[in-house]
Amino acid sequence: MPSLPKHPGESWQLPPRYKVTELIGSGSYGSVCEAEDDFNGQRQPVAIKKCKRIFEDLVDCKRILREVSILSKLSHRNVVKVSDFYIPGDMSRFTEIYMIMELCDSDLKKLCRQDVTLSPIHVNTLLYNLLVGLNYIHSAGIYHRDLKPANCFVNQDCTVKIGDFGLSRAIKGEQKHLKHLPHTPRDGDQAPLPQVPHTKRAAKNLTGHVVTRWYRAPELILLQDNYTEAIDVWSVGCIYAELLGMLPQAGKSYMDRGPLFPGTSCFPLSPDHKHKSDYKYYTNGKHDMLKKIFGLLGTPEQKDIDACIEREDAKRYIACFPKQVGDGLRKVFKEIDAGMLDILEKMLIFNPKTRISVQEALAHPLLADIRDKTLETTSPDVVVLPFEKEPDLDEDLLRRYFNMELRKYHPEVPEYKSSRGYGS
Repeated sequence: MPSLPKHPGESWQLPPRYKVTELIGSGSYGSVCEAEDDFNGQRQPVAIKKCKRIFEDLVDCKRILREVSILSKLSHRNVVKVSDFYIPGDMSRFTEIYMIMELCDSDLKKLCRQDVTLSPIHVNTLLYNLLVGLNYIHSAGIYHRDLKPANCFVNQDCTVKIGDFGLSRAIKGEQKHLKHLPHTPRDGDQAPLPQVPHTKRAAKNLTGHVVTRWYRAPELILLQDNYTEAIDVWSVGCIYAELLGMLPQAGKSYMDRGPLFPGTSCFPLSPDHKHKSDYKYYTNGKHDMLKKIFGLLGTPEQKDIDACIEREDAKRYIACFPKQVGDGLRKVFKEIDAGMLDILEKMLIFNPKTRISVQEALAHPLLADIRDKTLETTSPDVVVLPFEKEPDLDEDLLRRYFNMELRKYHPEVPEYKSSRGYGS
């Protein structure tokens, strides 16, 4: 873990109420630290994400704006909460921003790497909390698109909080037909929740932004345009599979745990420059993502290919794979409960139209003893991101939108008057 400078506050341009205490993560966008928020004399631990040099790459800058904007609109116990947003300096010249978020004990990636085992109640409670968070996100018209263990933060009481929305997509108006439930948080006396071992503070971690394809649904790998929220269900299935590897009956050393589909290549998403159109080349290798998926789940039937694959190059690619039944998930998880295997198999179905939905997964018999419907709240509004429709989202316009986000938390900040005439 990298160490902080001798005087950490000098490199973190924050209001006096925040005192940086420890650096807990770093990545291509910047760093994350633990800090104390001394608001009204009540010190609370927080995580602060610093995004630096944000205008060097406008594509990355838009991802940061997307994350800030989405998180400012979501409010749920299973989604990371942003409590403050800070931009130092002048609106026309700033180069870094700070997101102040709730601090969690760990994340699922770090948890899976701990030399500990989990009981079935731990694993299923983590799954349930993840599904509850996803149900809320989808009700707000958001597809996460990058769910992976490192983006799922966890506390000792098994509460999971979904974060990192930089690759998310807001589907304006497509889910307005959903009947939203009132927000009815749990209260009163409840049975004690299972405790996740080795997550309390010592294992805390917030990782930098790393795009991985191990958790991506086949329709995303195959570059389909008309995908649905089922992409996130596939990702949850992949995460659940890793958690199942922590059960004592899995018989795995913590050093042998890892993703279910650890492919290192991903055609047609990232073709080899020497074999851009040689589909057969990729099916002969051992490390292609779909090769990993088909080796375990079997090649899809033609009716499923026709039902969910639109691109002709993707169909030609799939046709190059030899027909196989697949080893099956039972070969990987020999000793797990039948209910665990059943829900996993239903999440990891090639055809997104027959893949289990979030609502169906929440109602699965496996989760009957854990389920608390009062937690399964939905968003009263569909999230709309106006900047996604801008034909020319240049630096000046990005600054305006960042200013708009800042004013949600600090209305005293003047409206940005851009060189293009935006602002009053």
